[in-house]
Amino acid sequence: MRPEYMKYSCELAITMLCSVALTCVLIPGVKACLQSRIREQEEKYEICGGPRRGRLNQEQLLPKLFDGCYFYFLGTFNHHQKSDLIELVKAAGGQILVRQPKPDSDVTQTINTVAYHAQPGSDQSFCTQYVIYDVSSKYNPDKIRQGKVWMAPSSWLIDCVMSFQLLPVTK
Repeated sequence: MRPEYMKYSCELAITMLCSVALTCVLIPGVKACLQSRIREQEEKYEICGGPRRGRLNQEQLLPKLFDGCYFYFLGTFNHHQKSDLIELVKAAGGQILVRQPKPDSDVTQTINTVAYHAQPGSDQSFCTQYVIYDVSSKYNPDKIRQGKVWMAPSSWLIDCVMSFQLLPVTK
């Protein structure tokens, strides 16, 4: 059970991350619009980097950050709540798997979906299944990359959302 004060800070953090994933305008921008009674330019109120990329992505009607990607959450999560991470993935267009994907499965290897937001030309563009784990748990993967299934810590997921791009997975 989390202490009461941590409950709110964690909810705020996940809400903020979902805002980045959904490219919402920051509170000062909303206040400025209400005061001036006209629509203000988002650029003046947005955070550079990921939120800007997210807004431009949405304006151009491009796929969401995790569109075409599937996620399985392995084990227990201490740093971030599993339910919060699932909510974040769904907000960013990802799909949740109920069973851990098998890297050597014919079904897994015949998937030909390409991750739109991966670095062009990288082998990550063909990886669409991720097993997410908490680094504070007992799980420590032997291999990060196994065919089209990659293992990644939950911090990688957060970093991807904050930068609005599929980042390389490193050990």
